[in-house]
Amino acid sequence: MRLWRYFLIFLFLSSCTSNQDPKFIANNQLIIDTHIDTPYRLYNQLQENGSYEDISQITTFDFDYIKALEGGLNVSFFSIYLPAQTQVDGSSFLLANELIDMVTTIVDNNSEHFFLLNNSVYLANLPGQNLIGIALGMENGAPIEGNLERVKYFFDKGIRYITLTHSKSNHISDSSYDENRQWGGLSTFGKKLVSEMNNIGMIIDISHVSDEAFMQVLDISKAPVIASHS
Repeated sequence: MRLWRYFLIFLFLSSCTSNQDPKFIANNQLIIDTHIDTPYRLYNQLQENGSYEDISQITTFDFDYIKALEGGLNVSFFSIYLPAQTQVDGSSFLLANELIDMVTTIVDNNSEHFFLLNNSVYLANLPGQNLIGIALGMENGAPIEGNLERVKYFFDKGIRYITLTHSKSNHISDSSYDENRQWGGLSTFGKKLVSEMNNIGMIIDISHVSDEAFMQVLDISKAPVIASHS
């Protein structure tokens, strides 16, 4: 029995070659972070200070170019986050566009570090490069505002997934946070939205939705869905 233990230890140690170094693995695999809150934090800095930190350099945020490069990160899904209050005061569509435009400007001004990732065809060549792909996901479908044509509109603006709701139930779906489960899952419009997102190629993110909405999305969607974050 003891000999088997030694043999297993030998196999384990012999497999721990230099190629198993975490940095080696990180730099030779495609690593994608599906939810980064940087845009809204930058927006808050802009509102409070009139400027925001340069994410091409070291910042106070969890994400910046230097940290991403050191960690081997290849793709960052920047969250276009719309607080629940924006679905009450009607500002969600305006804020979504402001955040998207802000991210686009940052990427355009730092093209030696970042590029907007709109197509998966570019993914295979990313490991080992010094470029970070910035993709966009919308957290809270409030800016859709009951208009199915907005799915294509935001897809053309670079959004590749939509989290159907956030901390409060909206016109699309009940929220897991909200005791007001007005729809019993998805609204009638929400069910149509799921199908339209499938048609356009927009990924459905089921983070934050109620359990009932989660199951209804799975029943309706013809494409895989994601939970971008917990």
